Amino acid sequence: MRKILWAGLLVVSATSLVSAQQTMGPLAEHAKDQVMQFEKDKVPLLLQGGPAFADFFDRVDADDVVIINGNGGTITKAKHVANWRSNGRKQLSNSQHDHHAYVYDNGNVVIITYIGTTKDDMGGKVSTNTVRCADTWVKVDGKWLRVVHANANIAQQ
Repeated sequence: MRKILWAGLLVVSATSLVSAQQTMGPLAEHAKDQVMQFEKDKVPLLLQGGPAFADFFDRVDADDVVIINGNGGTITKAKHVANWRSNGRKQLSNSQHDHHAYVYDNGNVVIITYIGTTKDDMGGKVSTNTVRCADTWVKVDGKWLRVVHANANIAQQ
């Protein structure tokens, strides 16, 4: 029993020594600016919907992006893009605020958090949701790709 406790303590101690440190300075600011531009470009496309927004996802999301909806469900990139391309989903309004950016790995990883309130039309069913979002962006071969998009419902009507 003591060996198990010591082994657990050793694992906890070792992992606490390896902690992620944010990148600071001009490199971090440049990475933030680049990724925040995607966020700024996204909202008008969300409201336009259809193929224009589907193309945005095709361009910026990694093929194996992890998308977690506010209800805890997941969806593949292919299905998500298909929903937008077919106009199966339409956003009637979108307001985003409280953006925060965190930069890691010498400017190659950026995490953006924000609050978004949307009014969606899902095939005639209209709903309004306020969610806390987190997007993780990774620079691969000089190109930014979103690898995680996670939502948590704050309020739903």
